[in-house]
Amino acid sequence: MQILIIGNSVACVSAIREIRKWDKKSSITVISKESLDPAMPYYSPVVLPYYIEGKLSKENLFSIRMDFYEEMRVNVNLGERVIAVEPKEKVVVTEKSKYFYDKLLIASGASPRILDIPGAKNKRVYVLRTYEDAEKIKSDDSSEVVVIGGGPVGVEAALSLLNFKKKITIIEIAPYILSTVFSRTVSEMIEKQLVEKGIEVLKNEEPIEISGNPVKSVKTNKRKIKCSSVIMGVGVVPNTDFVKGVLKLGARNGIVVDERMRTSEPDIYAAGDCVELKSLIDESIRPFPVWPNAQETGRVAGANMVGIDLTYEGGIRVNSLNVFDKVYFSIGDVYDEGKRAKEIERNGTIEFYYFSNGSLIGAEIIGDVKYAGLLKNIIRRKLPIDIDSFNGVYDFIEITAPAVKH
Repeated sequence: MQILIIGNSVACVSAIREIRKWDKKSSITVISKESLDPAMPYYSPVVLPYYIEGKLSKENLFSIRMDFYEEMRVNVNLGERVIAVEPKEKVVVTEKSKYFYDKLLIASGASPRILDIPGAKNKRVYVLRTYEDAEKIKSDDSSEVVVIGGGPVGVEAALSLLNFKKKITIIEIAPYILSTVFSRTVSEMIEKQLVEKGIEVLKNEEPIEISGNPVKSVKTNKRKIKCSSVIMGVGVVPNTDFVKGVLKLGARNGIVVDERMRTSEPDIYAAGDCVELKSLIDESIRPFPVWPNAQETGRVAGANMVGIDLTYEGGIRVNSLNVFDKVYFSIGDVYDEGKRAKEIERNGTIEFYYFSNGSLIGAEIIGDVKYAGLLKNIIRRKLPIDIDSFNGVYDFIEITAPAVKH
């Protein structure tokens, strides 16, 4: 059997491991649009801010080397952009070649969203998603930087630049930063730390123009901010242009998949940031562009491609953010503070728990997060919980549950 994978992402790597667990014979070929050193073909975008800051070397950034692919007997073709998928002929067309497949996995990830404002593509306007992006930001000598977007990418980009003695301003259109990740209470804790370290945070402001080529200033609906570079971190869009009109796409242009990562076409699977799938909490269909989701959906796709029946119970947001001396963790639905039914403080750690109909739907932990991973399975199982006697994550230390059904 010929297995073809588009995209050398964590979903791809997870799928390869699962495929080889059950199938030692099928051929596997990976196509990636990034032109990287063939000896070091894989890195995780999640840790790029640490590379920019200097905490992570290039050698450690590229955490999986070619010997992994050789051991797994995988052919890796770098620097090839896919332009079409033809399900009837079972062919993938790139800018350089054609590839036939028996089973296809699309793990093409997502790309940074670019605001539709004047100057968005001017010199010294950066995004942060790839190694090439990180190198551009790392080598920029600007003394004044505006970060457009106060989400995880924007905040981590700002943090990565602090040691370079730059004047940093974050512009956020929402009433508070990190609004897709944390509750307002926790976001304001993080904002307080940023401001104390000299980062200016402007909320309820909309960027409307970037002036200068290269950049000289950013204009918002309230003011003009002098700067010599801009980092844009306003979310991502799935990389699915090459399957429009071929596969069923969702409302946000992600590939719609079922619980086995099957798409609308036979023998084509999809996983990671390019998909839309059912939410574990409210069953809505939407993207979940976070690392744990990519890893798990890749595993489920890989198993099903070789005939092993695994199912994914639903997407859930899981985020962790290191801010100076504190770790902030969130999982699930933490946006409605009216559902926060339990607050626990112990040993320097703060825990917030969110409930609906007697079951846990989300949590935030600030401090010691070593048991936080247990919460995902508790939310998945929708266990009834006595809120009055509930003692937080420590109630779950003895409880284990599989992430997927087999």
